[in-house]
Amino acid sequence: MQSGFFVSGVASKMAENRLDNITHNLANVNTTGYKASRSSFESVLSDSVAGASKQQKPSSYLSMGTQYIDTKAGNIKQTGNALDFALVADGYFLVQQTDGSVALTRAGNFTRDNEGNLTTQSGLAILDDSQSPITLPDGKVSGTREGMIYVDNEQVAQLGLVTLINESDLKQKEGTLLLTSDGNTEDAVGKIVVQHGAVEGSNVNAVLAMTEMVATLRSYESTMKVVEQYNQLAGQLSSNVGKIQG
Repeated sequence: MQSGFFVSGVASKMAENRLDNITHNLANVNTTGYKASRSSFESVLSDSVAGASKQQKPSSYLSMGTQYIDTKAGNIKQTGNALDFALVADGYFLVQQTDGSVALTRAGNFTRDNEGNLTTQSGLAILDDSQSPITLPDGKVSGTREGMIYVDNEQVAQLGLVTLINESDLKQKEGTLLLTSDGNTEDAVGKIVVQHGAVEGSNVNAVLAMTEMVATLRSYESTMKVVEQYNQLAGQLSSNVGKIQG
């Protein structure tokens, strides 16, 4: 019975975590450059947890594995905005965080602050190919397929572009910011096509996410019913075992 309690508890926790993921993804279905977060599962032998004896046959059940980022590209939308950039292939823009460290993003809906710095929508600096903040003078902005930025037809900066060596080593920090380990990126300037005047949409499929939510809710309800049944059995054992008959 203890094993049943444990397995049911793990199953309900898995469903809760998956629901959290789906809800967060749905909330960002219209967020530019957002990458969906997914949950993985792993098989665990029950005797390693429940302490099965040698006479018992070990069984297995699913348990939470790790969270990972779905790196599939979203649809590219034409905007015509001078500060919008989209990556046509795998790759990431470089962003400087408030502590000076570097993060990655696919959200190319940039803006320019009062000092002319090219930033994310949250005000973080966009970096060039030497990992220095990009500053744009006043004027008409244009861009090339290589990620070169021009102002009034004068070359101003080259967008910093990288690809990942190991795509599984990618974590979501907040919003559209992504983190990876040091040494897991390589320069991709000249290897990635940049589309000026366009942005990449979220890669969340709203219809699929809603379907997953319904299935997960049903799974959660089923596991909670099992837990309730185990609680009832435990109550019966507690009240009946030890009574003297006759």
